[in-house]
Amino acid sequence: MITFIRSFLKNTMAAAAVEFALTAPLMAVCLVGVVEVSNYITAVRKVTSAAHTAADLIAQSTDITSSELSVLFQASRLVIDPLDDSDLTLGAASVRYDDDTGDPTEDWTGSYNSGSVSNSETQAANLGSAGESVIIVTATYSYTPAFDLVLSGPYTISETAITRPRYADYVGLY
Repeated sequence: MITFIRSFLKNTMAAAAVEFALTAPLMAVCLVGVVEVSNYITAVRKVTSAAHTAADLIAQSTDITSSELSVLFQASRLVIDPLDDSDLTLGAASVRYDDDTGDPTEDWTGSYNSGSVSNSETQAANLGSAGESVIIVTATYSYTPAFDLVLSGPYTISETAITRPRYADYVGLY
């Protein structure tokens, strides 16, 4: 009997299998965590790109119509591909500075999927001179992780881009 116990204790043939069985679940959780965090970081980058793309495209116009604004929002929606764009909202506002006082006032707004720009006049304070304007775009995305194992719940990602018109003092919406 003692010989059997000694031989059993010296036998290391299954040690790797036991070690693997003990570490595999932890490694699987780590892998899922890395994938989820990477997906979240990608979503943050894409939402930032969508906001800046919309602001840049609007700023390249001299005058814009509501239908052209919808097309520009469509281009910004494509930036977040392959993420689901139904969770994306975009809001745009043009803030003009009074010709005499330089006080900012909201000139026009536009939106996709009920997006909005909050406190546009406050955000635009001290960013321009009398007679000029700025374009403000806010993109918001609700990111839901594929697995609730590591990251849980939906996360709201929001980015605001502010830019000046390129070819005119202000971009008019008609």
